[in-house]
Amino acid sequence: MQTQEVEIIKEYHFEESSVNFRSDGLAWIHIKTSNDVEIKHVVEVVSALEKFGKGKKFPLLITTQKFTLPSPEARAYIATPESDPFASAEAYVIQSFSQKLVGNIYISFNKPARPTRIFTSEEKAIEWLKTFL
Repeated sequence: MQTQEVEIIKEYHFEESSVNFRSDGLAWIHIKTSNDVEIKHVVEVVSALEKFGKGKKFPLLITTQKFTLPSPEARAYIATPESDPFASAEAYVIQSFSQKLVGNIYISFNKPARPTRIFTSEEKAIEWLKTFL
C-alpha cells in the first residue's frame, strides 16, 4: 500500500503553540511548552482555525510536550461548544501517565461537546480523525 505524503499548507505560530493545516484535511495543533495550557492559548488556536478555515470545521490532531497539561479552567472551557466551533473532533496524543489521567478525567467529567479521544499513537489518532472528514 502506497502512503500519500502529507504537506503543511499553512502554519500559525504562537509563543506556546502552533497550528498547522495539513493537505489531508486535518488541523494539527502542537503545544510547544511544558507549562499548563490556559484559556488564552485555546483562544489563540481557535482564532487561527477561524482565520484559515473561514467557518469550516476541522478534525484536530493535538500533540504536546511530555508533561504539558491543561489547567482545570482550560479543561472546563475546552469542553464547551463555544470554545471551538471550528473543531469537528479532537484527538489528543499523550506521552505520560499524568496526561492519561487528566485526559480520562476530561472525557469522563468535562464531557467535551465534540467527539474526543485520547491516543498514545499519532498514527491511530490520525486514522480515527479521518473518519470525520
